[in-house]
Amino acid sequence: MRRTVLLASVIALGVGAAFAQSGPIDQRKAEMKAMGGAAGAMGKMLKGEEAFDLAKVKTGLETIAKNAKSGPALFPAGSDKGETKAQPAVWTDKAKFDGLFAKLATDATAAAGAIKDEATFKAEAGKVLGNCGACHKEYRAQ
Repeated sequence: MRRTVLLASVIALGVGAAFAQSGPIDQRKAEMKAMGGAAGAMGKMLKGEEAFDLAKVKTGLETIAKNAKSGPALFPAGSDKGETKAQPAVWTDKAKFDGLFAKLATDATAAAGAIKDEATFKAEAGKVLGNCGACHKEYRAQ
């Protein structure tokens, strides 16, 4: 019995330590990288560098919408310290910053519903991808 309790305690401590090391900066980097990968793949399709793939587009838009919804929570007060490209404006103008995430989530969700083929993809993708620059110009160090 003692061994079981001891083992459970050691596991809990290990999981807790691993979670603590994976703070908001690491979490947002992972989510932003996933969104960048999705946006990059769609950009290549728009440019004709990759063949249109509806399933890949839908998956990418779902990733973007999901991560945009969780994005604001990954920039809590105090997470401006450390290895981050986030500019101070993220925290000084948080309402506007959070609004950009909300718009991105809304646009990605709408595009996922509207895109049925390559023609609708070409008509809708820019509405989503245009959001990236709006945030990066003001809120991300280059």
